[in-house]
Amino acid sequence: MGMVTMVHMNVYGPGRDPQRALELLARQACFDPDEQPVIPGEAGGSEDPYAPVLAQTLGLLHDLGQDAACPAWAHGQEFDLDEVAARVEGFAAEVAKRGQLKTELAARLNTYQQAKAQLYHLTGLQTSVDEIFACKYLKVRFGRLPKDSYDKLSYYDGQPFTFREYDFDGQYYWGIYFVPESAAEEVDKIFASLYFERMWVPDFVHGTPQDAIAQIMAQESELQARRKAAEDLADIAGPGDVQWLRDAAAWLSYRSQIARMYRYVVLLDSSFYISGFVPQSQVQPLKLAAAKELPELRLASDEEVGAKGGQTLRPPTKLKNNWFAKPFEMFIDMYGMPEYGDIDPTGFVAVTYSVLFGIMFGDVGQGILLGLVGYFIMYKKLHMAIGRVLTRCSVFCTLFGFVYGSVFGFEHALDGFYHALGFAQKPLEVLEPTAITELLVSSVAAGVFLILCAMTAGILSHLKRGQPLKAVFSVNGVAGAVFYFSVVLLVVKLVTGLPIPFVGTAPFYVLCIAVPLAGIYFAEPICKKLAGEPLEEGVGEVLMNGFFEVFDALLSFASNTMSFLRVGGFALAHAGMMTMVFTLADMMPNVLLYILIVVVGNVFVMGLEGLFVGIQVLRLEFYEMFSRFFDADGRPFTPLAVRAPEAA
Repeated sequence: MGMVTMVHMNVYGPGRDPQRALELLARQACFDPDEQPVIPGEAGGSEDPYAPVLAQTLGLLHDLGQDAACPAWAHGQEFDLDEVAARVEGFAAEVAKRGQLKTELAARLNTYQQAKAQLYHLTGLQTSVDEIFACKYLKVRFGRLPKDSYDKLSYYDGQPFTFREYDFDGQYYWGIYFVPESAAEEVDKIFASLYFERMWVPDFVHGTPQDAIAQIMAQESELQARRKAAEDLADIAGPGDVQWLRDAAAWLSYRSQIARMYRYVVLLDSSFYISGFVPQSQVQPLKLAAAKELPELRLASDEEVGAKGGQTLRPPTKLKNNWFAKPFEMFIDMYGMPEYGDIDPTGFVAVTYSVLFGIMFGDVGQGILLGLVGYFIMYKKLHMAIGRVLTRCSVFCTLFGFVYGSVFGFEHALDGFYHALGFAQKPLEVLEPTAITELLVSSVAAGVFLILCAMTAGILSHLKRGQPLKAVFSVNGVAGAVFYFSVVLLVVKLVTGLPIPFVGTAPFYVLCIAVPLAGIYFAEPICKKLAGEPLEEGVGEVLMNGFFEVFDALLSFASNTMSFLRVGGFALAHAGMMTMVFTLADMMPNVLLYILIVVVGNVFVMGLEGLFVGIQVLRLEFYEMFSRFFDADGRPFTPLAVRAPEAA
């Protein structure tokens, strides 16, 4: 377990066109290029002429109702960019025309729908709409009037208008009013004050409202048929055209990705240069591939050419873990990548996460079932990475299930097994008062051990980074570890009365409490002084910063330690929830209902408890342990590679 060793490689090639070299490196997928090349020169280029055409092609496939996901280009048919752009543009123009036609048809259908809805309220009108609008000296207004306003029309009996209603929908009176042309303006103001909502009769409405509705329905049928025909794009791009678009998209994606790689290239007078990091195990295969495909290309490490440019660069981080720990790399990625050469916490996380999960979720039957579900359903069928993590955790769930003697919540199902081994009873009866105390105390003790392990890792990490002063004086360094462990020993002696040598003596308080605490308090000025750096803060600021540093350290030590009580707490909660399930099952009047309650209860507890335990253990990892030794300052290993169009 650890990290893959990286070698800084230099790639030289004749001419000023690095395309074939970039294609080779992308196929090998093991070359992580430097963002800033170590030698000066002309940039290889940053323009990507293929990306706009690719986006248009993928969009066109989507508009045609086709899956935009295309396979990777297999170095088969070559295309001409201008020809592809012209043909795609032609298809896009036809699709745009169809889209515009569909929009126009939809707008007309919406107009017909609104007109039809309004005309339904005027079906009581037996006169032709054309005849009404043909009146020479009268103005006609169609619309609806609120019920309250209709009752107020009697106030205007002296005004020169006539209102005729044809429908009432419970809130509005639908109708028409006539007014002489000379009084139209004044009467319109009256109806506006009465909240009359005017209905504009479209030009296509002719005859009586009944006739108009029939005409509209006939025209709607015609328009819907035209819209359906417009939605069928098969005549624009047939199966052969769609396949051509897919092939073109694959080619465009490939060329686009290669074009974006040009920014890592330095163009010299008559050659090009690329530099980057390669895993040590893949250096020789890369050289062999280059010698076979591009013999004129030269690949050499910094050591081989006597260069030192790579020493000033940050190598990328690629984790290397065994089969058990590898699935837990997802948690490291969530938190951030460690710096190259630093400690890889994956192994630590794999062991502690699995063990803590098992303690909190100990059950033989549920553990085995959790492993089966995690592997065959979550990982194999649903392709969820967390399934592999649960598979490993299930092993420890089963092991601690044997410690608790629990099989699907049956607490005495394994009594015969223990008797056969010579035990009088199972190792731990979780819900007994004495066992509860032992479980909680053991959880805190395990927490102390894990915190000390994390602090030890923090010390080693500081030493690896070349920070010996921080390794000694920081909260998570030697000073913090000595202080924390000494306080734990002192508390144990005071609570239990155990005669621990040296603990509690005057030298103990001086060497193990006061001196480490002073080191933490004055860590910053001490480190700056020993490193020869100027101390810019005044005495008051130093004292204040030190106070808050110590206060935060004491608070974090206490809270982090007590957080591990949740390990025992969730083990108790798991047993308590299963006890409730069997209490409910015992209340059932027959065996079938008893079995149903037990099965449903087990599934419920597994789902709920599994989710909560997974989250709580992850919280312990991130907040109680990771923060003490892990700085996520690294950059992941991202080699040049060509991906399928949907991932480009």
